[in-house]
Amino acid sequence: MHWYSREGEPCHFVKGKNGKTRATTLRDARKHGWMPSVTSVLDILAKPGLDNWKINKTIEAAATVDRSFADIDIWKAKVIEESKRETIEASERGSRIHDMLESCFKKELEPTGDDASIFHAVDALLKVNCGEQNWRSEEVVCNLHKGYGGMIDLVSDEWVIDFKTKEFTTGSKQLAYESMAYQLIAYERALPAPPKRIANVFISANNPGVVVFHEWDKDEFNRYWTIFESSLTVWKNVKKYWPERHNKEEESSG
Repeated sequence: MHWYSREGEPCHFVKGKNGKTRATTLRDARKHGWMPSVTSVLDILAKPGLDNWKINKTIEAAATVDRSFADIDIWKAKVIEESKRETIEASERGSRIHDMLESCFKKELEPTGDDASIFHAVDALLKVNCGEQNWRSEEVVCNLHKGYGGMIDLVSDEWVIDFKTKEFTTGSKQLAYESMAYQLIAYERALPAPPKRIANVFISANNPGVVVFHEWDKDEFNRYWTIFESSLTVWKNVKKYWPERHNKEEESSG
């Protein structure tokens, strides 16, 4: 899980009693009053698209792993290990592309090779669909009243953009799932002056330069927000933790 402080600082890791860095736990968050990330909250929801992708990866792994093992449990463990390896590789590939785009939009990097193809395709796509914007990359936002935080891939005074990296080709169908809109609307409602439009940019991990823009219907914003807010309520009750109460207690004592 990812966490944020009231001041908007990422608090995903802490130093343990042994001096070693470890992932932040719910217990740590309660102690400090840290708030869950938008994506951590939305993990409470079922994600059929992601589940189907994981199932397909497991089936593919089962078709390739050597079946000569006498013990079926050993074979199953190998299949699970292989499918997880592909999932981890896909996640790492997506993170690398996100990091590269962040550096490019901050003008800290001049991309080359496939990275250049990806960045220039994304940049051109945004100009076509959004016009000229003063983009801010990887901006942290916190909604203290509701008790959550997050990091936006790209934001301007008019737009909130989230990048999604997938393996796809030109003309691929069903890239966008509505749960992506819940993530974006949560970011939008955490900004001091909420922009008016939200969108995903899909980036092909296996075809550099292939990108797709998907804007979400602003007439559905209130419904998206209701679903995220309901998910947040469920998350708080499941975890028995209400970060906004900690925020109010600190304000009262101050």
